[in-house]
Amino acid sequence: MRCLLIGASGQLGRALHAVFSSGHEVIATAHRHVGPGYLRLDLGDVQGTRRLLREINPDLVLIAGAMCAVDRCESERDLCRRVNVDGPRAVAEYGHERGARVVYFSTDHVFDGTREAYGETDAIRPLSFYAASKAEGEGALRQLLSDRHLVIRTSWLYGPDARRMNFALRCVDSIRAGRSVPVPEDQWGSPTYTEDLAQATRFLVEHGYIGTFHATGPEFVDRASLTLRICAHFGLDQGCIVAKPTSELAQAAPRPLRVRLDCAKLREAGVSPFRGIDRGLEALAAFEALVSKR
Repeated sequence: MRCLLIGASGQLGRALHAVFSSGHEVIATAHRHVGPGYLRLDLGDVQGTRRLLREINPDLVLIAGAMCAVDRCESERDLCRRVNVDGPRAVAEYGHERGARVVYFSTDHVFDGTREAYGETDAIRPLSFYAASKAEGEGALRQLLSDRHLVIRTSWLYGPDARRMNFALRCVDSIRAGRSVPVPEDQWGSPTYTEDLAQATRFLVEHGYIGTFHATGPEFVDRASLTLRICAHFGLDQGCIVAKPTSELAQAAPRPLRVRLDCAKLREAGVSPFRGIDRGLEALAAFEALVSKR
């Protein structure tokens, strides 16, 4: 299968590249951090995206690229919309015209967090512009590619990341630098290891599944508790952690405080269980130690 991977330089993109490269032809793209062998692509450039799709003519497009800085999305709405909605819609139009399949990664933030748990068919209620843009991106795929799309909603991704943008590695770097780390004690989610999500994506693609799936790690924790576990696995000073309610953090974008995604549909499809937090942090710490020795 000829796969176009959009956003290969991000943490999820790197995991997808590693997983899909075994057995499939992967053409990797990135925008700002273009690695060796990557093509440059700005997903927010609709005409450029269409042009590259015609040149590559992929059978499958994995849209791992996105604008995920939730607070920045509030202040840069035009850019957020171009990257999270307009670009993916152009990919969906290509899939409709050429018979290709498209995978779009979305977020637990499309829900407002007022229910105990959310299934794939539950009504969405995005609270932020970021979440609204991801919901609209989902809708574009469903409209244009009803029989050839996958929408995969996930939560709190972490794993090896050369750009060190995920929550776990930002905590590690801040604490090692002696900086205090304010964390919301009332925001809950399900940390998800990137390799597990990539493996699940390949399984769903290769077994012909379509539609929407929830895919997260098995544990549901608050940010402060997660930070303590990060410190334990990396041997860091827990005294740097400053737990606060969300109301005191002055975050620009509203967040849902407690969103648990029900992943029963994913399990019923036959996807292997995702690792828990401790196993994920062990794998991340081992990777970091290996990289530091190089």
